[in-house]
Amino acid sequence: MLPLSLAALVAAAPLPPPPLPPPTPLAREERPERGRTPGYFLHRRGEPRFGGRGGLGVSGRLAGPVPVPAAFALDLFAVGRLSVSRRLPAFTLFPELGYSLTAGLKDTRGHLVSLGVGLGGARRGVAAAVIPRFVAGALLGQRALGVRTGLLIEAVRTGGFGLEISHQATVLPDAVAHALIVTLFVGFYVPTVR
Repeated sequence: MLPLSLAALVAAAPLPPPPLPPPTPLAREERPERGRTPGYFLHRRGEPRFGGRGGLGVSGRLAGPVPVPAAFALDLFAVGRLSVSRRLPAFTLFPELGYSLTAGLKDTRGHLVSLGVGLGGARRGVAAAVIPRFVAGALLGQRALGVRTGLLIEAVRTGGFGLEISHQATVLPDAVAHALIVTLFVGFYVPTVR
């Protein structure tokens, strides 16, 4: 009996396979790149640059005991430009240490030491930063402490020249003096930007 059923099974035509199910449609998703893209690693971080800059300008009195409305301003700074990102525009730190002189009529001299670190960016040979500074020294023959915050715009490809507009608040023993300082400056940095 076993051989007969086996023979019948072998003699019978095979059944056709069942049909395949239809393919599942794939939903198309657009996913923008996030985080560090491959292009991020192609950019090199800029080399640190160090040097100095000197500026000439005008200091205008806004409030306080300074007897003249305007005075000559001279700034001499040792500066650095430290790029801290690979992306463009490059996020940059602007450390500065220097000396500021204001000189007007009627013995209105001010000698201040300035120290600060600014935040800004650079792209295509132009840099811009906001630089807060601590200032200390003498103004009108009295000791003075204060802050100076400046907006700096410079062309960096040629070694550095530009404009700074600053507000300075200095605390004297008996009053507070406010000034608006506008300076045009020339800088020298190494290494130079190519």
